[in-house]
Amino acid sequence: MDILIIGFFIYSVLGYISEVIYCSIGQRKLVNRGFLYGPYCPIYGFGALVVIIFLEPLKEYWYLVFILGLILTSIIEYVTSYLLEKIFSLKLWDYSKRKVNINGRVCLRNSLLFGIMGMAGVYLLDPVFLPFLRSLDDNLKHVLASIIELVMVIDATASVIHLKSFQKSIVILKKKADEVTRETRDEIRETLSGEFDRMKEFYSRNASHFLFANPGLTSRSKEYKEAIEAYKAYIEKRKQIKTDYKRKMKENREDFLSKV
Repeated sequence: MDILIIGFFIYSVLGYISEVIYCSIGQRKLVNRGFLYGPYCPIYGFGALVVIIFLEPLKEYWYLVFILGLILTSIIEYVTSYLLEKIFSLKLWDYSKRKVNINGRVCLRNSLLFGIMGMAGVYLLDPVFLPFLRSLDDNLKHVLASIIELVMVIDATASVIHLKSFQKSIVILKKKADEVTRETRDEIRETLSGEFDRMKEFYSRNASHFLFANPGLTSRSKEYKEAIEAYKAYIEKRKQIKTDYKRKMKENREDFLSKV
């Protein structure tokens, strides 16, 4: 059992690294990924163990490993997406805009990549990690497994609490924004706008983690979807203001130094 827990952690970290590299290349900037705060994606750890355990006996047939790995990981991704949406009313990823997809939960391109990653796990990674883990002292394995369990349970608990807070915050902000928009009297609108700005600043750090780590975050709920889109627009505007401010400061500094 300790070997499974440690293996789960290793593949979760490797999955996180793969996600970061893949998404960073696409967006041309370093991006954080994942539902949890730590540098690991449990869905990859679980998927890797399922593929390795069930497909190891079929190792002689690489095409079966690829096809079944593709199918198994796609099922895991679909079920995970479905459960997260049912529990939190949010979709952490949405492939609806991709050509071949199933309800926006899985898509052909990602499934093909998962099939390749499944082969990498069976033929390249497992032959290296499994002997290494088996060679470790039993007490050391137990300690490592216990630490991993504790860290990931704490992280998962904190992430769920913050996600619930995020859900609440984006709806509150949307309602406050609508309230500001509806008000016609200038003095009341100014007061409400000040309250709204303070609320956005208060909620921004918590919201930013989930929006940046899950850029495809959306919801089937109209209320949540509108609130998420409004907050994404605010985050982008806030980011642009900071960028413009830094640029102006740099230009002013260079202009000042040129006159000294």
